[in-house]
Amino acid sequence: MSTNNCFNRPRIGIVGTGKIIAESVAALRTTGWDIHSIWGRNNEKAAVLAERLEIPDVSASYDQLLASGVDFVYIGVANKAHYDYAAKAIEAGVNLLVEKPFCSTLQQAESLAERARERGLYIFETISNLYLPSWAMVRERLADIGNIKLFQADFSQFSSRYKDYLAGNIATTFDPLYEGGALRDINIYNLHLAVSLFGSPDQVVARSTKGYNGVDTSGVVLLTYPSHLAVCTAAKDSGNPSRVVIQGEKGYIYIGGMPNLLPSVEICLHGKEPELHTPNRYDHRLCHQFEQFREIFLRKDFDAMSQALDHTLKVMRVLEMAER
Repeated sequence: MSTNNCFNRPRIGIVGTGKIIAESVAALRTTGWDIHSIWGRNNEKAAVLAERLEIPDVSASYDQLLASGVDFVYIGVANKAHYDYAAKAIEAGVNLLVEKPFCSTLQQAESLAERARERGLYIFETISNLYLPSWAMVRERLADIGNIKLFQADFSQFSSRYKDYLAGNIATTFDPLYEGGALRDINIYNLHLAVSLFGSPDQVVARSTKGYNGVDTSGVVLLTYPSHLAVCTAAKDSGNPSRVVIQGEKGYIYIGGMPNLLPSVEICLHGKEPELHTPNRYDHRLCHQFEQFREIFLRKDFDAMSQALDHTLKVMRVLEMAER
């Protein structure tokens, strides 16, 4: 692993050629990362992407990328493949940024966490909404609304690929063989928010609408806590104005917009004028997480990384319960 970084810019290699890669590369550059190389199973597609995104090197193999002196690799491949690529990076002694959802199973996630910790490696799940200043504000102001009674998070987005799916052209996000579907693709954002506020629930109940190939195209996950409920809903087959609402005995917090963006926070207390806040500093939702990952790594704050990893494991446990 390289540790001699010019101007504190960790060197990172990109794994994958999907839709998320261009957004992630732009956000990584904005927040002080050095994009060193890219590798994808389709070499021609990786080369085209490298030229378009001005990535200086295209690795001939994943092994070559891991051996190229990078500090991190960013795993942006299909959900089903996360574990295999992450495990190989840990074996090579390379730190990791792994796209959500972290792994296929809780057992895989625990295995990665244990091995990374044993080797002193940094491993982060890239779940952008947890690192937004708007969410930090929600956590800071949560006590203002008193005892929590209901948490509702709805991420409904009519997918641009849904019509193709209905016509029989199945993208990985609608393919159960690649662990696509509404729960893992978008409701995972809602689960992260609920668990970050309230911890592990006492009970998890899930119901979903299935497509013709068995993939969940929309669904609901109900988390039961000792004194309140958390309702997480998501849809890729339909849409509405997505939002997050947290209701307490003294008022409520309303977050308009998709739960992966959290663009504003409205704090409404009984008998007072509502407060509207827009604290996010970057235009792109991915920037805040990459900025924080970089800072944690550079200051060698292994405890902060470990706390984030513990949270990921809690969410993986909830996800696994929801899929039973």
